[in-house]
Amino acid sequence: MGTAIFMVLMVCGYWYTSRDLSTRFKIKRSFGWDVYFLVALYGCIFVLQGVIATGLLWLLLLAASATSNAFHLTAQNYVDWQIDFMNWSFLGIQAPVVVMLAFAILFCLYRSNWAGSARLDGEGRKKLYKRLSQSNGIEQLLYQCMEEGELALVTLKSRRIYIGMIHTATLEYEKTANIVLIPMLSGYRDGEKMDLRIEHNYSKWYAEHDITLDSEPRSAMAFRKVIMLDQIESLSLFDPASASALALEQRQNDGV
Repeated sequence: MGTAIFMVLMVCGYWYTSRDLSTRFKIKRSFGWDVYFLVALYGCIFVLQGVIATGLLWLLLLAASATSNAFHLTAQNYVDWQIDFMNWSFLGIQAPVVVMLAFAILFCLYRSNWAGSARLDGEGRKKLYKRLSQSNGIEQLLYQCMEEGELALVTLKSRRIYIGMIHTATLEYEKTANIVLIPMLSGYRDGEKMDLRIEHNYSKWYAEHDITLDSEPRSAMAFRKVIMLDQIESLSLFDPASASALALEQRQNDGV
């Protein structure tokens, strides 16, 4: 019986933490034994809910038995359905334990698949990202770019650089974490001075061909870049005016 309870506890905890969006972020920020304890914590919550639901069912049977005995609703003179429930067994396991585990599994499935938190819309995901990104600098910057439409300067480990709008960010799974960027400029870092060298001006192309985010038959989304998060070396906001002023000041200093 103890083994059955432990198995249901761990399976429910794993099922929930692998499917609930908010919990996946917490798992991603946990390491070592913290992951196992977090899974066990959610499993304990579902098992505890099953215990409470089973207790309510026992009280319901007690009330039904008392009502039946008071008004003689059955052919028997006296019934104790709550005692029969406690004594009944299934495959060698007492009925309350079986019912409790069944309730725990149902609560887990509901929270993982059908609850409102498991089916977040776009606005709900934004609120979740805003709350969770407060403890992570990269995610906070990504959220700011998505929320306010700021341009981001993304430097890859290959010294390739993209400047553009962050469309979406998928950060739930570490191996597939990525950002979707709509490029405005792209180039590379000079190998010696590490200066920014622009190769492609996407924004000029968009203006010349009347391409916007929702234009037809072709939109700026056709030029989007999917960049894996583990390939990014640095990420920062990009202000064209400030960048031009800094470049001009650098050239003046070099000329002195």
